[in-house]
Amino acid sequence: MGADQVVDRGGVGLALIIFAGKARECLDFIRKRFPHRSEIITILGIAVFICHSWTLLGFFNRLSSFILYFRPTEVAGIFAFMMAFAFLESLLVTGVLVTLSAILPYKWLSDGFAYKGFIVLVMATVAAIILQRTMQGELPSLPILTLIWFTPLVWIAVFIKWVQMKPGVQKILINIAERTSIMLFLYVPIGILSLIVVAVGNLL
Repeated sequence: MGADQVVDRGGVGLALIIFAGKARECLDFIRKRFPHRSEIITILGIAVFICHSWTLLGFFNRLSSFILYFRPTEVAGIFAFMMAFAFLESLLVTGVLVTLSAILPYKWLSDGFAYKGFIVLVMATVAAIILQRTMQGELPSLPILTLIWFTPLVWIAVFIKWVQMKPGVQKILINIAERTSIMLFLYVPIGILSLIVVAVGNLL
């Protein structure tokens, strides 16, 4: 083996070591930017609970009219479609929060992601309820619509800032979030089964 070949192989090996080190640093940076997996699961549980509970409430409010105009199999199909949509919506909401936690400064959302995400979801739910009551079949004017969505953002920032100074409140919120996320074991199987039913129904 010539000296040139030894130098070439040595250079390739050194390049691979440097590349592996840079890749490890990049992965560590990405890992630090995102919240811990347990916190993500907790927020997913909250999102699943809110989306599915809201959907169930809407379904049962309209169930009497569904029974009058549709056959039982069609009502079951409507239920599956609504629950599948709620499941996808909860995944989307969780994905948006996780992405924001990686983009925004660490202290804003990623640090304490469980209780901060819980606050965001609760405030967003309250805003959605107010918006639904305000609309009543008509789209509100732009100033009212802006106020409905801008006000919760202000309250989210204020409440998160206040809770950051109250470790006891943080523990209470995290405890509530973790207990609520238990509904994952009920709603996720329903959501996945509903997705399968909707997918099979569209293929047939």
